[in-house]
Amino acid sequence: MNQPAVPFEQLVERYRAELLGYLVRLLGDVHDAEDVCQEALLHAYRAYGRLAPDSNARAWLYRIATNTAFNALKQRKRRLAHLMEIDLEKLAIDSTPAFEQREQLRAVVRAVEALPPKQRAALMLRQFQGLGYAEIAAALECNEAAARANVYQAIQRLRESLVD
Repeated sequence: MNQPAVPFEQLVERYRAELLGYLVRLLGDVHDAEDVCQEALLHAYRAYGRLAPDSNARAWLYRIATNTAFNALKQRKRRLAHLMEIDLEKLAIDSTPAFEQREQLRAVVRAVEALPPKQRAALMLRQFQGLGYAEIAAALECNEAAARANVYQAIQRLRESLVD
């Protein structure tokens, strides 16, 4: 049995802020996240009638948002590869603590961006969205063990890349 249609406004009101926060962290850009969030909510609205009544709607929405974000990341990677590199000539050499903190933050952001998409998504869903491993598994279309492994591997990769 399919779910009854839900008004689009209700879907947006209930889930937009939560999904947008996740997508900003996943994509690293507010404008891209807003576009992806809107696209994901529209997709969810159109497909809502096919959602099984016993399904976890929240995890289902995260799956749609994650898949939409992965597609956006692939497109952005092709278009903006040259912007991912740091132009060292434009960076002022400074030894202030604020500069060092900015550099550390940049290193963390680069390390997170370098994670494979599924690991990055799993980490964001766990650490920032507060999803359990069962919900992460549903959102990423994998089993619970794989969800745990993706989070663990993401943390390990971050530790390795940030040790230096």
